[in-house]
Amino acid sequence: MIIRSIATMVLFIVLSSCAGPERKASSLQMPYDDRIQLASIYIQSGKSDQAVGLLEDASVQNRDRPQAWAMLGEISYSEGNLDEAVSHLERALEAGGENPAILNNLAWVQMARGDADRALILVDRALLLGPYPRYPYLDTRARILGKQERYEEALKDARAARTLVPDLDSRLAGELDDLVKELEGLASIGAE
Repeated sequence: MIIRSIATMVLFIVLSSCAGPERKASSLQMPYDDRIQLASIYIQSGKSDQAVGLLEDASVQNRDRPQAWAMLGEISYSEGNLDEAVSHLERALEAGGENPAILNNLAWVQMARGDADRALILVDRALLLGPYPRYPYLDTRARILGKQERYEEALKDARAARTLVPDLDSRLAGELDDLVKELEGLASIGAE
């Protein structure tokens, strides 16, 4: 009887080692929010490849929550995988409904793909939802309008965004100052 038990245990160990990649039981039982938090830490540490696995697991674990899909979209965008980014961000919208931040991010991806018309529709949808703060959305809209060579409208949105940027966000304030100068130059050339 003992020999049979030992043989069964050895067979179980051999078969389980052939079953595929080893996964720790704790990672299989990790709650969705913990996966998202750990993935965020990996992303901030420059370890997006490790974050992707957690986010893919999270997206399977709970398909009705948008965070994992949105984060996968942001990683894909940062890696230049624009079609994949669109797919992930659209899944995030399907999972979570109209979300201004996801719409804004999708607008950036569409703009990068060269589809400024679609990008403008997306950011306008985001603005209709009344996001707070508004300045990131106005910044996006100004850049899209600039791509469409609608410089006066772009300048109006860029100036509005600049007035709303908090003093603490000197990076974005500087970027918007540069954008306003660029658009002023383009608008004056277009007026001639």
